Amino acid sequence: MNTIFDVAKMAKVSKSTVSRVLNQNDAVKPEIKEKVLKAIKKLDYTPSYFAQGIRTGRTKTVAMLVPDFSNVFYSELFRGVESVALKSGYMVIICNTDRRIEEEFRYINKLVGRKIDGIIYNTYNISRDNINTLMAITARTPIVFMDNVFKKKDNLSYVITEGYDSTCEAVTYLFRQNRRRIGYIGMGPKISVLEHRFRGYLKGLANCGFPVEEVLIYRPDSVTFAETTHLNIGAMAGAHFASLPHPPDAIVAGFDILAIGCMRELKKLGVKIPEDMAVIGFDNISFCELVDPALSTIGQPIAKLGEAAAQIIIDKLEGKPCQERVVFPGELILRQSA
Repeated sequence: MNTIFDVAKMAKVSKSTVSRVLNQNDAVKPEIKEKVLKAIKKLDYTPSYFAQGIRTGRTKTVAMLVPDFSNVFYSELFRGVESVALKSGYMVIICNTDRRIEEEFRYINKLVGRKIDGIIYNTYNISRDNINTLMAITARTPIVFMDNVFKKKDNLSYVITEGYDSTCEAVTYLFRQNRRRIGYIGMGPKISVLEHRFRGYLKGLANCGFPVEEVLIYRPDSVTFAETTHLNIGAMAGAHFASLPHPPDAIVAGFDILAIGCMRELKKLGVKIPEDMAVIGFDNISFCELVDPALSTIGQPIAKLGEAAAQIIIDKLEGKPCQERVVFPGELILRQSA
């Protein structure tokens, strides 16, 4: 295995010059930098970030916490994070918290102890006490939130997709398509990440002059994520709606996997989509175009969300100015299900 000394010898420079090139120090002359980079490439040299971490207190590693990596949304988000991180010499590790907030904080304590450089934080729910704890951690370890679980006054970095207005727009679209009983699938208020989407659904009903009918809202507090899958929760919602004496003629779901599970169950029960019941999800994961019928959804620019989060972390670590709060618009994407 080649070392930094081998690189210095081949490039005919000092070891410290090689270190400056690796650390992207602008003080190195362009012609010297080119010689070093050629030597690195020829020798296939990989620097020891462990050794660098001892000297600099940095590990060139970013962690991404996700509540459930089986949700395709997070694997697609990871690709966006990784694409930016790798270009700047950072590795990304995934921490699957299994939808448990206590597991999230166990991970965070371990990551901070291992001198992780930054954290990209996805959650389903978080308490005010936990937000205060995370705000204290951000003083030494940058954290970017990927979910709308904070208040405007919180001094936090975040990258999110707007969900309130876009869900309201989806309800309005269904109304214009002559749908008059519009249901909703989500999770209970304990899953705070979906609350702004649910409020958008309620606003959409109000704008269309519809009353709120509890029987058309499926948000099972009693079913925890640990007990079943997102697909199964969607399927239970589908069975519930199909069993009603006056079922809905359209459904808006808090995220795509719920919508896909619902559609699968409805089809089993002989409900025609979209003729009997239109369905709209939220996220625009790749599976939307693979199911039959293809799922209409409110699209998030998933890869761009990851790219923006990674860029904020890296800019903070390198002392560069950055846009600390990024909000992407949701886009209503129409396919066969609506």
